[in-house]
Amino acid sequence: MPACHIATPLNGVDAAIVITALHNHELMIKALCPALVSYAFESGDKSTQATYSVTDKKPIGQTTYKLTLTNVPDGVDSLVNAKPPVGVLIISGQWRVAGGQLTEDVEIEANFVMKKLAKSTVEKTHPEQHMKLLEAARA
Repeated sequence: MPACHIATPLNGVDAAIVITALHNHELMIKALCPALVSYAFESGDKSTQATYSVTDKKPIGQTTYKLTLTNVPDGVDSLVNAKPPVGVLIISGQWRVAGGQLTEDVEIEANFVMKKLAKSTVEKTHPEQHMKLLEAARA
């Protein structure tokens, strides 16, 4: 069972358009990182699987981490690999479009304290990220 499950109705946005938005890595990075400072393509193929170096602003300052996005037929898989001062943090998400919804199942690997903090952050911020993605898809 995933650590977090987030589901957002598509509200009339065509599923194919939402999948196209998920496959747009630049759009995904901007939706996933509301306090984005910068990002750079590192390796891979932007149309299938690519890894980016992302610098994001957090309440305690800036953080840089690796983000791998893998396009799949019904959505995208995201993998955040971060090394905060308190250990390793890996957040993997499966974003899928099905049944009139955008769903995201999130797994978090970290020490107990980091895992609890990351889970709380995901549950608080990801519904808003879903809405941003749907707005961008609609545009």
